[in-house]
Amino acid sequence: MAATSRFWAQESFEKVAPHHASIQALWEGKWRAPCAMGIYPFPDGDVRDFDKVFDTLIEMNMTEPYDPDTYASAFFPVAEELEATASKAEANQDTALASALYLRAAALYRIARFPVIRSPKTLEAWERGKETYVKGGKYLTPPNLEFIIPHSYASASDGDGDTIRAYVRIPGHASKSSPVPVVLFVCGLDAYRTDFTSRIDEHIRRGFAVVSVEIPGTGDSPASRQDPVSPDRQWSSVLDWVEAQEMFDPTKICARSMSTGGYYGMRMAHTHADRLVAVVSQGGGCHRMFDKEWIKAQDKMEYPYALAEALAHKFGYDSVEAYSEDAQARFSLLESGIFDKPCSRLFLINGTKDEIFPIEDSIIPFQHGRVKDVRFIEGAYHIGNPGAESYVYDWLDQFK
Repeated sequence: MAATSRFWAQESFEKVAPHHASIQALWEGKWRAPCAMGIYPFPDGDVRDFDKVFDTLIEMNMTEPYDPDTYASAFFPVAEELEATASKAEANQDTALASALYLRAAALYRIARFPVIRSPKTLEAWERGKETYVKGGKYLTPPNLEFIIPHSYASASDGDGDTIRAYVRIPGHASKSSPVPVVLFVCGLDAYRTDFTSRIDEHIRRGFAVVSVEIPGTGDSPASRQDPVSPDRQWSSVLDWVEAQEMFDPTKICARSMSTGGYYGMRMAHTHADRLVAVVSQGGGCHRMFDKEWIKAQDKMEYPYALAEALAHKFGYDSVEAYSEDAQARFSLLESGIFDKPCSRLFLINGTKDEIFPIEDSIIPFQHGRVKDVRFIEGAYHIGNPGAESYVYDWLDQFK
């Protein structure tokens, strides 16, 4: 980083990434290639389905900011057609085909409500996406199970709900006499518990059970989005439940957090250090993500949509201006003193060119408290891919 530069990504501040020009530029220039490969944000999806949807959106000549209901509505006809075909396959007992089709439909509903649930149609997409994912997920190996966890530590006066919805997958060899280690999968701003099939498959293959839960302000999280300590209450309730399950080893509970979830991963590694043996924060933010200069620039950079608006909504602000003025003082993990608390083993991993959360936020934690494990992928963007995944799996394998 140049001595005069405030951020490693400073050179991108005065540019506008090409995919912000139009919906056609987004699809053809940024999203179609990862969709064809089935990688974020398109796990379980099929590029042929998305080609149909984006042909419609391109004909509408949409440009940012995209109206969320108009945008979301384009995905429903293709998703509903897949659901109908899946239902027929299920009736014919072709469960493998039914599962694949239901999961393809869920992938469409995911992008329909992307990046956050903020309108009637995006909320409907979230509800429909869950329904189709549950239908397809029951045929996965091992199956995807849904549990409703009591939020024992909820504070109604602070705006918490009373239940936590989680998806759980448990290796077939797990038993009371042979409990398995657990990965608590901490979801992100736009990727929820319906969205990590392939990553969870890999953790399962390596012997972990996986419990997936959304973060405050997203999905079905009951935690108050405006209360900085609401996540602490949520994770306490989740960990109580995990520790009570006879097939889980309570001494081997890890957490994997990604992107905005990485903010919560850094926090929980300190607030729940005595209950977590290890935490991964992949592409997380902690302090500089709330910097006014960063917030002003981030809508033009790597993220597909207006990121500042989505984050403001997630953290409970009515406007980007209010978010920019208040969020650092309210939510910074550095200013709150979180990093001076005891810490579980913490692995910080990201790409050096991250334009969603500044790489500086993966540096700050290892300047405080106990020693951290760090891996930065030179030249990579947000969360360090391509290249970061194998490091995450191998690091967590130490704690099985």
